Amino acid sequence: MRVAIIGYGAIGHVVERALVGRAELLIIDRTRAPLDGGDPRVDAAIVCVKTPGTAWAADVAKRVLKSDGYVVTIQNGLGNYEVLRNAVGPKRAAVGVIYVGASLDQNGELKATGPGRIELGGPGGTGFHDLEELANLLADGGMTVNVPPDPWPVVWRKVVTNAAVNPLTALIRRTNAELLADAPASRVADGIAREVARVATATGVPIDEDEAVKQWRAMAALTGANRSSMLQDVEAGRPTEIDAISGAVAREGERHGVAAPLNQAMTLLVASLARA
Repeated sequence: MRVAIIGYGAIGHVVERALVGRAELLIIDRTRAPLDGGDPRVDAAIVCVKTPGTAWAADVAKRVLKSDGYVVTIQNGLGNYEVLRNAVGPKRAAVGVIYVGASLDQNGELKATGPGRIELGGPGGTGFHDLEELANLLADGGMTVNVPPDPWPVVWRKVVTNAAVNPLTALIRRTNAELLADAPASRVADGIAREVARVATATGVPIDEDEAVKQWRAMAALTGANRSSMLQDVEAGRPTEIDAISGAVAREGERHGVAAPLNQAMTLLVASLARA
């Protein structure tokens, strides 16, 4: 199987580590390995870029995929799948999530909390002829892999955690464990998680509010030493994914008549912080 990894940051490195020696890999990155058009087309493309690069990744996927190949996003937030779907067609786009704490050090060496966990599938029950093969290859590489019949619940559950943890850790400059130990800040995170649960439920993905709170707290405890990707982006002066996480939740809430003022506030505050 020939697989393109689009985006060669920390998550791209994690995926590469799982697939190296098991699949024929094409690494695509805007700065380190620019696409030259001379490579054979691929069976699958995994999008690992931060959300500001999704449009670029969609254009790349359209050019490198075989006619029956597919692209899958394991990015944070909402809206990435739709960009990819519009580029390659609804029958060739899949969506998923990855759970792993990872960063690249100053020498470009990967620092990760483990091999990670991936869940991915075709929206609306759409099947892909070799999605199971890709899942098996990732599992053989040490990752925990699940292919649910409907991937949207796993996407929204990841949004719960991202929305509760990432903006606050970026704003108060805390690790996940430090956020959890900060009683006032963790109460705000509880409120954010509850908002996301209400919005998700309004979109047709039921999430219990109390379960949403337990989920972000459990994930923060599990990844206590982790510095969220948004905190890393703020500290490095890079664009953040706030619009695709908190901003997207606020917009979905408005579209479905569900107020999400905390998510809207996080969107404005992190955007302001990024411009400082």
